Amino acid sequence: MIRKLAPLFLLFLLSLFTLYLIFLSVISISIGFANKDTPGSWMPIACGLLILCLTILLIRLIIYIYKHMKAGDRYPEM
Repeated sequence: MIRKLAPLFLLFLLSLFTLYLIFLSVISISIGFANKDTPGSWMPIACGLLILCLTILLIRLIIYIYKHMKAGDRYPEM
């Protein structure tokens, strides 16, 4: 029972964290573009893009864990 709930809980937490990072990067990029007249406005844009790239890696981890969970259901332990 716990072997099935632990990966689901991990997927849930990683998904929430991923959504938070996407929200943070979108806000950062929009602030950078809203203040493009000021010097240094490229910094929030660069940070937002970096966070977005790291979020893509996190999404790949979530997909890997999900596929690994499905493979375990296909061949149950005896």
